Amino acid sequence: MQPQFVTKPAFTLVGMLIHTKPMTPEIVHLWQQFGPRMGEVPHLAEPGVSYGLMDHFDHELGQLDYMAGEAVTQVAELPAGMTSYSVPASTYAVFDTTLPKLGETFGYIYNTWLPTSGYQHAAAPYFERYSETFDPNDPTSPISIYIPVEKKA
Repeated sequence: MQPQFVTKPAFTLVGMLIHTKPMTPEIVHLWQQFGPRMGEVPHLAEPGVSYGLMDHFDHELGQLDYMAGEAVTQVAELPAGMTSYSVPASTYAVFDTTLPKLGETFGYIYNTWLPTSGYQHAAAPYFERYSETFDPNDPTSPISIYIPVEKKA
């Protein structure tokens, strides 16, 4: 599984944020809360597209910040219980997967691909991008994982 490389300009997400462990039911619960409220986010940059953003990974505690959100062109008044998150411009290694294979794909990226790729994780959040055709009830629905990378020195 080889990634595609994409340079993405800075962008802003608006959504709901939690501090949790990777691949926990709390993340599913967050999406269950955010999904019905997606129509409340104004100024969408990519209608029908959502993001699962991960940042501030604490290796000792095995915890991170996770946001279920949507990209916006501007941050105006935030809906109740939502926050904004600025994602810096970065180059990403993009891996395509499906919801049932999400954990397996992350394992491959961090345990197999990244250590032998000539790249290292760059100082930026990583995220899942759910396109406008994504259907959470279809296990074959594609998801893209964006890992910020830079060449190893």
